[in-house]
Amino acid sequence: MPDWDELREDFPVTKKYTYLANAAITPIPVPVYNEVSKYYYDILNHGRTFWDEWDAKVEQTRHLLAKFIGAYNKEEIAFTHSTSEGMNIIAHMLSDKGIVISNELEFPSSNLPWLNKDKGNIMFVKARDENKILTDDIEKILKQNSAKAKTVVTSHVQYSTGYRQDLEALGKLTTKNGLYFVVNATQSLGALQFNVKDFGVDFMVSNGHKWMLSSFGIGVLYIKKKYLRDVKNFRPEFFSQSGQNRREEYENNMKMNMSNSARRFELGTPHFPNITALNAAVRYISKIGITHIERRILKVSDYLIDRLGDMKIEILSPIEERKHRSGIILFKARKKMPREIVNKLEKRKIIVSQRGVGIRVSTHFYNNEQDIDRLMICLKEILQQ
Repeated sequence: MPDWDELREDFPVTKKYTYLANAAITPIPVPVYNEVSKYYYDILNHGRTFWDEWDAKVEQTRHLLAKFIGAYNKEEIAFTHSTSEGMNIIAHMLSDKGIVISNELEFPSSNLPWLNKDKGNIMFVKARDENKILTDDIEKILKQNSAKAKTVVTSHVQYSTGYRQDLEALGKLTTKNGLYFVVNATQSLGALQFNVKDFGVDFMVSNGHKWMLSSFGIGVLYIKKKYLRDVKNFRPEFFSQSGQNRREEYENNMKMNMSNSARRFELGTPHFPNITALNAAVRYISKIGITHIERRILKVSDYLIDRLGDMKIEILSPIEERKHRSGIILFKARKKMPREIVNKLEKRKIIVSQRGVGIRVSTHFYNNEQDIDRLMICLKEILQQ
């Protein structure tokens, strides 16, 4: 079992703040900082002479990520700059193949790329109780549009309410109906167990600066191997030398020889420092164990739910079934506007987020019950003012 108090020491942010906004931006741990610092030290003192080492780290990171999400191999992994970039790539490939079914709770980066490609080709599942998207409701729309529906898009965890989608059930549904299954894993990767094989995922996008303990400007795109073999129908909208089958050769400016791996979707020189950060973060998380991390996050979230219940504060997140819980809890405070509460908490060095009419608390494994106690003490004082 991990020593959570010892791991907390890897996060200096805890010395200054009660940091409970990991669904927005997660602070990086010391080991990740050290790896990135080494990269900049090397380029400061040695210029491009470490290129081969950096390039090898890119491929090592690709392999680590493939293992981390249960992909077949590293050829199914591409690096992007963000979740939005990855979703745009997928939307450009799939939008014209049939109706796309998404839902109204999604973060804009899940839906806007599809609307941009063809706003008349996407349908939205309505949320139950304004906080959850049921597989039954997705299936209902599929049956109504069975001849034309081709793609289902969903987040594993909804950014606003923290609702965790039953990906296993939804994956079986999409497989049964011969649909493309696209998952935004931004709010779960690094916090909850995620396996593309177990969930039947065809395409996945995520980024590095939330639960993955990494940095801005780095994202991950997963594409199932069988689609990568079909270069004609699954082509990048934009292309560069990076996507060539033999990218190390420079006498190919007059001939397309597209890679049959996910690398064909990468543009330009790899972002070495951000990939270095992601490399360190994946190794750090894997050493702790994602199973342990998920249990820890849910334990602290359970404690928060109990404390909110003690204060009779309305919880907006769907918490009835444990399988749908995550590290995100949204609640609504009485009488005061959420922005006012968030600002007052920040003045007391307690960092949370506003989402809609609620206040979002998102705990990672380095948080503890004392963080929640401090939040509740200050929240009670603010509400009594």
